Amino acid sequence: MFNKNGILRAVAVIGIITMMALTVLPGCSFVGKADIPEETTNDPFALDDTLNTQGCPVCQSTNFTGPDDKGFFTCGDCGTKWGTNDGNYEVYDKDGNLVQLPGVSGGSNGGSSNGGSNGGSSGGSNNRPNGGSNGGSNNKPNGNTNTNIPSTDKEQVDNTKPAPTMKEVIEAVQSVVRDNVTIDANGNLTIKNDEGKDTGLLGFKYSTTEKCFITAEDAWQRQYGYNEIYDASAPVIAISYDTMRVYFDYDGLQWMIQYWKGQYGLVFVGAEIGIYNRPETSSPSSHYNCADDETKLLQSMNVYQCGTENSNEYKLILSRNPTNTWWCTGFVPGTLAFAKYNVNADYTNRLRVDSKLTLKTPEMAQAFIEGLRKVDTIYNNTAGGSKRKISFIEMTSAEEYETRAAKAKFFLEEDGVTVRVCWR
Repeated sequence: MFNKNGILRAVAVIGIITMMALTVLPGCSFVGKADIPEETTNDPFALDDTLNTQGCPVCQSTNFTGPDDKGFFTCGDCGTKWGTNDGNYEVYDKDGNLVQLPGVSGGSNGGSSNGGSNGGSSGGSNNRPNGGSNGGSNNKPNGNTNTNIPSTDKEQVDNTKPAPTMKEVIEAVQSVVRDNVTIDANGNLTIKNDEGKDTGLLGFKYSTTEKCFITAEDAWQRQYGYNEIYDASAPVIAISYDTMRVYFDYDGLQWMIQYWKGQYGLVFVGAEIGIYNRPETSSPSSHYNCADDETKLLQSMNVYQCGTENSNEYKLILSRNPTNTWWCTGFVPGTLAFAKYNVNADYTNRLRVDSKLTLKTPEMAQAFIEGLRKVDTIYNNTAGGSKRKISFIEMTSAEEYETRAAKAKFFLEEDGVTVRVCWR
């Protein structure tokens, strides 16, 4: 019988794929990484041209650092600094003066369009930098007398333009959620709910530093846990992957750590690691709870793709930095088999995942390793399913782990709690 949670997940994933296609594909290629566009828009609110930090908004250089503790990025060539402040997009030159991007009007509350010496009679209190010495009361330092002020006023939209292009339609869709979009301290484009929780858009957000989609920590999926029916139903919405599960007991809990890698929808590839547990007195079933804040683990991973099934020439397509989380994910535009609704193990086998998992104690690490040694099967979830044998080989040193080719290997690092796992 089809579980109602499976239906919810199916509907949600369809929505996710639709939103991703609308907001990401126009600026991305199908090789796994976002392309830097040759031309960038002057609209300070266009998410794909500014908030994704693909280049300096003034000189278009990709030599930049950030975000800093205030969420701003700094260009290493021209010194420009840019980011969002109180929901407003702002750009400063190397001297700390607010920069007027070409094509952006001063706004009805920002003074005259040229930001004259008095900032205009309507400068008023607006929490933005002054256009001049008398620009009115605010909480920011004054710019020079010639600084123009980018405006966020929606009434400034030019209604005399011809019919909108597809790009303009996409930007209009983005504007619907613009007021709720933030960039967190890690450079992730996300949405927070009214309670301040990091829920993302349908459970996902975009990492502007790692250039991939990731899971929001307070994603709605967290409350539903894991059930094997999720894997069985995923092909219905064109999600095909290999998966394996590691079972072990520790500290009064039954643990299950699951790994996935594959093609998500018709336009994304990626991988996942999920941390799940339940009380040791739980009755046998395939249902587990998502790890809570006390039991989530530090995770990171690199995902590689090769061109053919038997090739050993892999290309890095995404990398996730160490994150303390219950669900480590990464998805980038790309395909394993173009235009195939479902892809079997001949294609999912072309992805290799190298991950790190830091357990709570050396005893927990050993329990995990014993569970890993018992893993002997990789499952492919395509229609009809398939299984293939796997056997994890323990490497005795970091050098051996790095250099020895193996379809499945692991290595316990010197700290006694961090386990590296590589599988294809």
